[in-house]
Amino acid sequence: MKRICLIFLLLALLGTIGADVLSPDEFAQRVFKEVNAIRQRNGLPELLWLDDLADLALQHSRNMAWNGFFDHVDHEGLQISQRQKLYFPELLLAGIGENLFFIENSRKIYDPKEIALGWMNSEGHRKNLLHEEFTHTGIGVFLLEDELFTTQVFALPVLKRISELPQSFTPDQAYPLEFEYLSLEPKASFACQLGTPDPNTRVQLDLLTYTLGSMPLEIIWKDESRLILPLEFKYGRGSYTLRLGWDGYFYPDMLEFRVE
Repeated sequence: MKRICLIFLLLALLGTIGADVLSPDEFAQRVFKEVNAIRQRNGLPELLWLDDLADLALQHSRNMAWNGFFDHVDHEGLQISQRQKLYFPELLLAGIGENLFFIENSRKIYDPKEIALGWMNSEGHRKNLLHEEFTHTGIGVFLLEDELFTTQVFALPVLKRISELPQSFTPDQAYPLEFEYLSLEPKASFACQLGTPDPNTRVQLDLLTYTLGSMPLEIIWKDESRLILPLEFKYGRGSYTLRLGWDGYFYPDMLEFRVE
């Protein structure tokens, strides 16, 4: 009985009035805290909160409630990676994952620990929760009557595009694009390349060296977290791709530019 009363005081009804009632956002932060506590107990670093991922998660929780389904594939047939690229294309991610949880309770009393432990007791969800490469997360909670939908999105972000993209790109014109650096990897070893439309294009670096199909990009740091990439499409029309990486390893095709 004491445990039930404590849960009621802390969580109560997400939709009732009272000093101790948690909003869905506050409840999401409690789930976030429980997830990081589990990661710490398993020798993993805590995940960082990213508002964009939380907005993406909330969108899915709300869609599940409003459209009457509970699945990683939404009512339009899209999975998490597809939804991210459609609704949050400014995020350049090297990896993404998603956990879901559903509770129906006529008393509208919910426990964030139940959600975190439920994920730990599910093989696929546990793999995401304890994934060593994920660095950021966001959680979205949506309550519809007595049904609580919780979505957690995990990601390995590299950059967030700040600049708006022009409607079209043309060859031999400079496009300075601003980004926010989100990665936890050291900036000193961060590098960017622009893949050319023809992978066999010879890009001369100096009199003696050249690369095939990619050209290095200059990185202009504005401050500790903002950078400018001056893009120039010197090798004709077609599809150019942004490649991001560290110490000689690059994630390919992080962003595509169609040059007409």
